[in-house]
Amino acid sequence: MRGLLAAARGGGRCAALTAAAAAAAAVLALQGCAGIATAPSAASGGAATAKPPPPARPAALAVERQWLQSWFAGTPVRIEQLSTRAFGIEVPREFSFDRGRSQIKPPLAAVLDKLAQSLQRKAALRVELIAAPGDGAGAAALAQRRAASVRQHLMSRGVAGSRLAEPEVAGSADVQLRIGLVAP
Repeated sequence: MRGLLAAARGGGRCAALTAAAAAAAAVLALQGCAGIATAPSAASGGAATAKPPPPARPAALAVERQWLQSWFAGTPVRIEQLSTRAFGIEVPREFSFDRGRSQIKPPLAAVLDKLAQSLQRKAALRVELIAAPGDGAGAAALAQRRAASVRQHLMSRGVAGSRLAEPEVAGSADVQLRIGLVAP
C-alpha cells in the first residue's frame, strides 16, 4: 500500500491509472451509471444481488428535450415540456410540406432525423402523437397522408413502429409530435 501511495505522489504509473479510473468514474456518473449495484460490504452482511435497471426517469426526458432544443434554437420549431412525462414538438406547416403535397420538406426532415437519434438513444421514450395539418377546411385526407409520411420517415430512420403513435389530423397549422416516457 505504501508503495502505491508513494508512486501516486511521485506521479508514476499508478497516478496515471488513478487519474484514468477517476475519469472513467466521472463519465459513468454523467451517463447515469453511478447507481449500478456493487458488492455489499462486510458491514452490510448480505450477498451481492443484481438490481434491475431503474425505470426511466422524467429527468431523462428533460435531457432529451434540452438536447433537441439546442439543435433548433433560433428556428420556428417549438419544443416545450408538457408534463413531467411528456414534451411536445411543433413545426409550422410552411416548413413541413408544400401546399397540396405530403412529401416532407428538408426542415421537417431535419427535426425528424434528430428526434429519431433521440429515440434510438433512449429506449424508454415513444412518440405518443403524430399529427399533421391539411391545407384548409376539408383537407383531412391530406393531413392523414402527411402524418403517415412523418411516421414513415421516423421508421425509415430505425425507430420501431411499436414506439410510434398512429397518424392523426392536427388541430392546428403545425406538425405536432408528443414524446413521452413508456409506462413502467
